[in-house]
Amino acid sequence: MKRIFIVGNPTSGTGKYIKYHHLLVEQLKAEQIDFQSYRTTSENNATAVIKTYFDDSFSDIIVIGGDGTLNETVNGLTRNVPIGIIPAGTGNDYAKCFALGKSIKEIISTATSGKVVSVDLGLCNNRKFLNGVGVGFDGQIVADLVQKQTWLRGVVKYYYHVLSILGSYSARVFNYTIDGENKKENLILLCIAKGTTFGGGFRLTPQAKLDSGKLAVCTIGALSPLKRFLNIYRLQNGTHHMLKEINLMEADSVTISENPLLESHIDGEYFGQPPFSFSIQKDALQVRCIKLL
Repeated sequence: MKRIFIVGNPTSGTGKYIKYHHLLVEQLKAEQIDFQSYRTTSENNATAVIKTYFDDSFSDIIVIGGDGTLNETVNGLTRNVPIGIIPAGTGNDYAKCFALGKSIKEIISTATSGKVVSVDLGLCNNRKFLNGVGVGFDGQIVADLVQKQTWLRGVVKYYYHVLSILGSYSARVFNYTIDGENKKENLILLCIAKGTTFGGGFRLTPQAKLDSGKLAVCTIGALSPLKRFLNIYRLQNGTHHMLKEINLMEADSVTISENPLLESHIDGEYFGQPPFSFSIQKDALQVRCIKLL
């Protein structure tokens, strides 16, 4: 018998939590589906909510929020149950990997009763990630979002921080390994991913597949400031691999050595500095969708 656990972030980026939650509850009541609903109250609170209230009586989870709320939810779980996604964050990058529906009514229907597909999870230092981890330039952007106050909000705030350091961010020395092969390179960015898209629209790892059993890797070398500005559109349409400074790869495992000059994010949330160790959990997550994209 279906019993749904709802976890939602009322402060997520789009400000549509109340509307989406109301519509979801209306549909569940109309279909006579049993549910319990919980709201997050602070950073990383979805993990605590799951650990405290989610028990064996629930058959499904529905998350109303963004990538961070999804990450926290999955990291609180101790068993694999179908997860429905109602995107309500700023970027909603992970949701872009699935066909969920074109209208909020369709998305809610998919979240409650869509087809269940099994996808991989990534692991970084034993923390699960759904979409990916960025180290270097994009990690610095998220660090700045946390540390620097501005009146801007949502995607506009993110793009402001991108443009503010796009020309000035210097390449850093990365000591890392891919499948045991040692590398030392001057890079602007190293991204390890399962999903394709970051920052609400940058297709850093267009080769990524959620069910491939592999980590998608993108390295961006020491591009000049002018070349960065002239080619930012390539990051948005996924053709940046045409530049000689950029490599797209696949791997079973990746490690990054300690470096206090490198900042990082995990699924869009600040994650500190390496050392990091990455691996794959194959078919470790069930997601309700129309289909994988």
